Amino acid sequence: MKVNTLLPLIAFLFTLTTACNSEKMLRGALDKQVKKMVPPEFVNDEEGITVVMVGTGTPLPGERAQTGTAIFANGYFFLFDIGAGVVQQCENSQLPLDQLNGVFLTHYHSDHMLDLPNVINRSWALGRAHELNIYGPTGLNRVVKGANDFLAIENQYRVDHHGPEIMDISKVDGIAKEFSISENEEVLVFDQDGVKVTAFDVNHDPIRPAVGYVIEYQAKKVVLSGDTAKNEMVEKMAQNCDLLIHEVMLMDVQEILSETLANNDYPRRSEIVHDIQNYHTSPSEVAAIANNAGVKKLVLNHLAPAPENWFITRLYKKELKAFDGPFHLAKEGDVFTIK
Repeated sequence: MKVNTLLPLIAFLFTLTTACNSEKMLRGALDKQVKKMVPPEFVNDEEGITVVMVGTGTPLPGERAQTGTAIFANGYFFLFDIGAGVVQQCENSQLPLDQLNGVFLTHYHSDHMLDLPNVINRSWALGRAHELNIYGPTGLNRVVKGANDFLAIENQYRVDHHGPEIMDISKVDGIAKEFSISENEEVLVFDQDGVKVTAFDVNHDPIRPAVGYVIEYQAKKVVLSGDTAKNEMVEKMAQNCDLLIHEVMLMDVQEILSETLANNDYPRRSEIVHDIQNYHTSPSEVAAIANNAGVKKLVLNHLAPAPENWFITRLYKKELKAFDGPFHLAKEGDVFTIK
């Protein structure tokens, strides 16, 4: 056989072999990826409380998701606040959104609820076959109606494409569980199978209502401050808690940013950055709250600015050293287990 006849055959066999090997490699890689989709063991843990940080940022640009905290207790999976990027971070952490039991909102600033339509739709698309309850203070009914309406057309597309046996549209909508709360009040909003969630009033004035939450199970207690200025209710509700998750803002840095914006002809943004300081909490104030409450461990989230370099990190730690116990500047993917 001539060489010029053999060359095309050799090329064909090489291509065929490469294609077969490539498909084998692809199948192997995809199989590994699918196996990684198994939820973490703590999802079904009946002992203690597990906290996963799925959003630690703010409305400011950056790589962090906006505010969101996942909590697991006795088989329940809850999300507390759900800002932009939280749903994606849940999936990055292999959290089983199809098993999500409820969403608790602290207030109705966009960075705490932009992913609400997304999580309602996404949890259903991934297989949620139960109702998804959404909890929040007065105003929630309007928020949930808007979230449900926002993706109603998309939901029907999925039914039309995959069929009602796969996509049961009767379960898609979030169910609003609105509660009212007065100044300095606390309200029990969830109590099942030994898991309790209590909302309490915080000071995010002029934003009202605004709440924090206490999660209790098996004599363990986790407290989330929500967005608030230094507040006696947080101190009261966090008494002897195992974990306090508190928002924080470096006020001096924010003020310098405000001045810098003004000096560069951004007066509107300068005023906004200046104003927001009056309804948030400084690191030293958080340390004082945690000390007075006898908090066992302190986690800082909603970090403004984000501690993405050594200098900003040092500024946080300088003030937080006043806390008598361990503290941690949260980042996405952090897991805290309390048993």
